[in-house]
Amino acid sequence: MTKKITAAALVCLLSLSVAGAAERLGVAVYPGATYDPVTTELLVMDPSIEGAAYRTSDDIGKVAAFYQKQGLVLLKVGSPSKEYARFGKAKSRVNVVVQQPWKDRKSKAMMQDTLILIMEETEKF
Repeated sequence: MTKKITAAALVCLLSLSVAGAAERLGVAVYPGATYDPVTTELLVMDPSIEGAAYRTSDDIGKVAAFYQKQGLVLLKVGSPSKEYARFGKAKSRVNVVVQQPWKDRKSKAMMQDTLILIMEETEKF
């Protein structure tokens, strides 16, 4: 029983520390977006990436407008699906990627909500 509680507490603390990655990187999380632990885990599997993933039911235009108002520099708009935007934080390696729809890398399903990745490329290799 004690081992289960300890393991659960450790997982909870790890989730909280990763969920706070966006704040540590100096980027606001989109209001009402929920932390996505599974996508975050896939994101940070790359040892050169620190960050977190969030999801919202709001459309990509509204989310992109929020990040533009935060003073982030728009780096790229569109992709073959035209539903993609990438923002950069000045004088840093911090990026915000907003995408809708997006393909869940674990389930391979196409997701219709908006994915928000807040990440920094580090030199952890």
